Amino acid sequence: MFLDTMSPEAIIKEARRDTTAIQNKRDFFINTHRREILFAKKFPVSYRIEWKSPLTYNKWHIIITCNNKKERENPDVHYYSTYETHCGTGIIFPVYNIKTEELVFSRYTGHFFSRYRTRHLIPNNLHTPGMDVIRYYVDHNSSYFYPKPDEEKRFTYCLTDGIALGICENGLDTFRTFISHDMLFKIQERVLHSSIEYQRLLDAYINDKLPASYQKYYLQGRVGRIAGPEPAPKLSLDDVKDLLKDKPKIPLFSPLNGKIELED
Repeated sequence: MFLDTMSPEAIIKEARRDTTAIQNKRDFFINTHRREILFAKKFPVSYRIEWKSPLTYNKWHIIITCNNKKERENPDVHYYSTYETHCGTGIIFPVYNIKTEELVFSRYTGHFFSRYRTRHLIPNNLHTPGMDVIRYYVDHNSSYFYPKPDEEKRFTYCLTDGIALGICENGLDTFRTFISHDMLFKIQERVLHSSIEYQRLLDAYINDKLPASYQKYYLQGRVGRIAGPEPAPKLSLDDVKDLLKDKPKIPLFSPLNGKIELED
């Protein structure tokens, strides 16, 4: 079971055992809600499953998401595990690293979600009694770029709702605290807006570079066929690597007018 006092190496070892089991049961989790996905009228649709690992007794939250009719046969599956800290509940979040072709793991502290609630949710009137702050965060900040730490192993990461500050320790990225957009210096705001513009540029680039079979699929449109919708062509790992080979460069976030220190 994940504990706040565990070393990064112990967390990664335990998380790998659980994620292997989850990946082996992926089809089982999807089939639990396959009927609802196939007969859904509005998209996107999302379903959640709570699963307790028989190996480690960690509690995992598995999210099955289908964004449109074309993805009904192959919905997205994401998952994270909660654990208790002295500052509240944190999570262990696995992320697939396309460069190394393996899972990497992030740890979000209870302090991070406390700051997310007080610095983003409450000021924007988004917090409600009994609200699951972690669930809201995961649902609204799903876009993820693998953070690049500096010489001191610290990293700064642009989220949809603000900025995350953390540290990389022995292969485990720990998201330690959250700051809102209005806490940024003016120069930092410009860098953030540049990052958002980069995302739009990257989307346009990827759509233009999709394999011919994928472009043909979307141009023809499969919905409405008598035999039912045809599954979308699957992108191979080589396809994805080719898409990202010459992608536009990411404008790195850097505090140029001062230094933002990590909070304890």
